[in-house]
Amino acid sequence: MKRALLLALFILPTITASAATLDSLKLLYIGDKGTPREQAFTTFLRKHATTVDAVDRHNFDPKTAAPYDVVLLDWPQNAETRDMHKLIAPLGQREAWHRPTVLLGSAGLNLAVAWQMKGGTGCTCMDPLAYGLRDHEIFDKPIKIERKFVTIPTPVDFQDEIKDPTVQVIPLVNDIAARWKAGWCTYSFDFADNPDVEYFCGGVNHKTPTAAGLWRQGNFLHFGFEQSPAETNATGQNLLLNSIAYISRFTQDRPIARTPSVFAGKIAPSRKAVIRRLENPRYPLDWTKDALAPDLWKQLPNQSLEALITWAQANAKFLHPNPDKQLELDPDLQAINTPFDQPEFFDQLQRLFQGAPEQQAQAKRLADRYLPDLQTPTAQALETWLKKNRPYLFPSDSSDYRWYIDPLAKARTQPTATLRGLSRADRPG
Repeated sequence: MKRALLLALFILPTITASAATLDSLKLLYIGDKGTPREQAFTTFLRKHATTVDAVDRHNFDPKTAAPYDVVLLDWPQNAETRDMHKLIAPLGQREAWHRPTVLLGSAGLNLAVAWQMKGGTGCTCMDPLAYGLRDHEIFDKPIKIERKFVTIPTPVDFQDEIKDPTVQVIPLVNDIAARWKAGWCTYSFDFADNPDVEYFCGGVNHKTPTAAGLWRQGNFLHFGFEQSPAETNATGQNLLLNSIAYISRFTQDRPIARTPSVFAGKIAPSRKAVIRRLENPRYPLDWTKDALAPDLWKQLPNQSLEALITWAQANAKFLHPNPDKQLELDPDLQAINTPFDQPEFFDQLQRLFQGAPEQQAQAKRLADRYLPDLQTPTAQALETWLKKNRPYLFPSDSSDYRWYIDPLAKARTQPTATLRGLSRADRPG
């Protein structure tokens, strides 16, 4: 990293307190057993947890994780992960995995690709410099993270969104001028739409300041910084300990949405991505053209970029993917003038099901398209289904374009709109 204006060494205080809530936790490290990296993690963690075991990820039996409170998965990018559409998760099947888990470095990418979770879109370009810390207890418990900021020039790739000449970051290593192996950061554009997702902080990277470096989805804590405890300073070590303690509280929550990764094949972008690409001059116009169905592209204003942006702002809400995973306008949505992800969509469906035969056919097409959990798209079935599920529904257009049921919210009979963040935990801190 080029940090000409920074001191070569930035030393933070050593750890002064043990993570008390880790004392009773049983930890399992899954990675390349016998390597210096595995030894760095297990040696460090044994100072804070009474039980720390390690197994090799290549022959790991998921059933053996049952006795452990938290699993740490270390699954790097290398030659064996290059063909990402063929990835097989060391943890077995997504539906069968229930352990609270910390995903170290690129494990967040690899598992997201294999299991179609959040985390499969981003960049292996993150430095060990935490940025944009949210006000969250993960930075305070069980160890208080010393927020000793360093001011650096605003990274070039942040300057489209940040106009200040400098930004403040927290180093997770001592030598911030060294060239460290890059961590994995995840684009967080849709995080706020998903009840099972929390964003804690980002990291300095070569894409966008909003990319997430430390975040949670369900029972998975993404620790995207690549460095081992032997390479990090006290702040980086404490952040890892706090992350383990925090995710140990989530034994019931699970990732909900199915989000295919662009690294495993072609995906349909979100509707907001179309607008975002047009509004950002750094995005080639061909990226937008490739995302849209050819017939739609031919119909667009053959004028200025401003005209395309105006069109997208008015019409992108009616886009949906075709079988080729390109976006086209949904005439059924246009006919009711209602995007699929608005609560009014359900009211419109109920109205259509009560209408003439052609309206009922339209309602069935819309239900088949956006409500895959409604197995029988009829007026009565929709009414019954909404009575059971409406408070627990949320929409997604991250290539999936559908409504999901939040199973944790339904089990607790609490609306998914209010069951967010720490309230989804089931163990005290």
